[in-house]
Amino acid sequence: MILTFKVEEEIKVKDYLQNKLTAKLLKNITTSNICYIVNNQNVKNYYLMKPNDILKVIIPPTSSNVLPTKGELDILYEDDYLLILNKPNNIATIPTRKHYSSSLANIVEFYYVTKGIASGIHFVNRLDAPTSGIVVVAKNTYIADKMKDCFLEKKYLLKVHGTILEDGFVKTKIVKDETSIIKRKNIEGDNAYTTYKVLKNDKDSTLIEATLHTGKTHQLRLHFNYLGHNIIGDELYGKDSFDLLHLHSYYLKFIHPVNNEIIEIKSLPNWLS
Repeated sequence: MILTFKVEEEIKVKDYLQNKLTAKLLKNITTSNICYIVNNQNVKNYYLMKPNDILKVIIPPTSSNVLPTKGELDILYEDDYLLILNKPNNIATIPTRKHYSSSLANIVEFYYVTKGIASGIHFVNRLDAPTSGIVVVAKNTYIADKMKDCFLEKKYLLKVHGTILEDGFVKTKIVKDETSIIKRKNIEGDNAYTTYKVLKNDKDSTLIEATLHTGKTHQLRLHFNYLGHNIIGDELYGKDSFDLLHLHSYYLKFIHPVNNEIIEIKSLPNWLS
């Protein structure tokens, strides 16, 4: 990827880029020995630029140590900068000790290798292994960093036990549960905020559209547990023994980090009849 900037003042390359790129990315560019280009000439990072100079910076490809594993990807959107996928239930997003070669990242790496794509795997959002739905992969560190400020809306579909009659919101503080490596818990506070709409009431369950205003670990699972309506299939915070968590990231709206277009992605869960 090549970034292009029009300079408006007399300034050195390294000083100009301090406010444009992260320190980590600047270090990667420097160690890769890729020259900066000003007005079609290779320069060093201490080169003094003038107003109206055109600076081009080559973002080096990211190497990956993820083991490629053959598998199917449900691709919802792809361009030179982003890969957006529909993640199935019960698959880890990134490799772990238990899922060293069976995560979504392993399948993405296989896809890259097969298609000859020299890109990194940088998950902008992650879903718990039991959760399905939209996952965004940035293809380099620059895009991953830019995407942090691009999200406009994140919505989930979920089905909970019991009947919820009215729309509402939940605001708590979510912290680590000291009795567990995995679990979190609600306490009094306001670092986690969810609003929700009731879509449908069945005999013993309610279909909900929930909007995340913060992104805490297990936020929706904890918030509906807090309301006394655990998500169906939640073995961690509920008492279910189902193998399918009825929680799905189904809507994403964001500003594209390069062309500034509004992108909307939708995906419906398999469990929605």
